Amino acid sequence: MTNSTGRTVRLFLVDGSPSGLMTAEIMNWTGHALIASRSRIGEALKREEASRTGVYFLLGDDPEQPTKKKVYIGEGDVVSDRIKAHVTDGSKDFWTRACFITSKDANFIKAHARYLENRLVQLTRIANRANLANSNEPGKKALPESDIADMEFFLEQIQLVLPVVDFDFLLPKPDRKSVV
Repeated sequence: MTNSTGRTVRLFLVDGSPSGLMTAEIMNWTGHALIASRSRIGEALKREEASRTGVYFLLGDDPEQPTKKKVYIGEGDVVSDRIKAHVTDGSKDFWTRACFITSKDANFIKAHARYLENRLVQLTRIANRANLANSNEPGKKALPESDIADMEFFLEQIQLVLPVVDFDFLLPKPDRKSVV
């Protein structure tokens, strides 16, 4: 993803602290990101955004490969319900930070979230910056052509926002030939 025009990413520190809850938005994008540390996840789950349909990321160091991050990518009709299940799941003890991506409007539905989950897992594998904690491969979901176009645009915005909030596992590794 290369964008030749500047973009504004609006960050909001909910409690005024850089280690607290944070939101991120892009002008003219219907998406909304909520970022929380694991220790603050309870507060995040009480927020209205967490009751929406969306995709989410659980990120932390990979205990089996300390030079890499480990990420779980999921989706849910109600994101908070899915996260609550992961908080007590011993196989997901690795994560220290979470990010939920939802929409500011009601046009984002479960089929969209399932499509994005599939694409995000694909892109994570390609980037090879983090090990996936997902135990099964989300299947490709059929959507109308117009919805696919909308979700690919939504995905581009996710790819722009995530590195800004230090979720950089989707960034492609630099091509060594182009560096020289």
